[in-house]
Amino acid sequence: MRPTSILAGASRIPLTGKRGNKDFYKGTGQARVPGGGHRTGAPGVHVVRGKAKYRLLDDKVRVFIGPGNDALMNTELKPYVATRDESDPHHKTFFNPFAPGSPLRPRLPSFSPNAQQSKPEVPLSRKDFTKFSKQYSQLSGEEKQWVIMEQRRKWWQAMEKMYQMRSGEESAGTAEQESKAPA
Repeated sequence: MRPTSILAGASRIPLTGKRGNKDFYKGTGQARVPGGGHRTGAPGVHVVRGKAKYRLLDDKVRVFIGPGNDALMNTELKPYVATRDESDPHHKTFFNPFAPGSPLRPRLPSFSPNAQQSKPEVPLSRKDFTKFSKQYSQLSGEEKQWVIMEQRRKWWQAMEKMYQMRSGEESAGTAEQESKAPA
């Protein structure tokens, strides 16, 4: 009788980087160059003992050398797309549609619970918050729920005022649609 695969011991499937522990690095094999020359092959070694199981070796890590700074500055090729029109000599500003002063910047509504934050006449101090939290903790569950719902009502009214939403028209439109719907 042959034992099942669970009882057979270690898995016979090749170990990949996804199947190993968090500190197991196998790589994809793309960096390995055949041959035993300088800076070829795997960029490191697996270590049995120690915390990090894969150590990079400095003499095996590939180094890419590019042209010097003078060559890069004197070339006509630029690595990035220009954000201004080079053909117009008077156009010197960069085009950024998301700049704070840009008229093309999308104006998104604030979905914050504090619709339009108006600064209070007297700034609230730490004592005010402590006093409120003590009073709030002494409330019953129903009273706490009332405080929360009252704040939500105030927030909704501020949102309606801010976006000129007419709740009466909406409820009338909803009632009209409900009357049209077949029962």
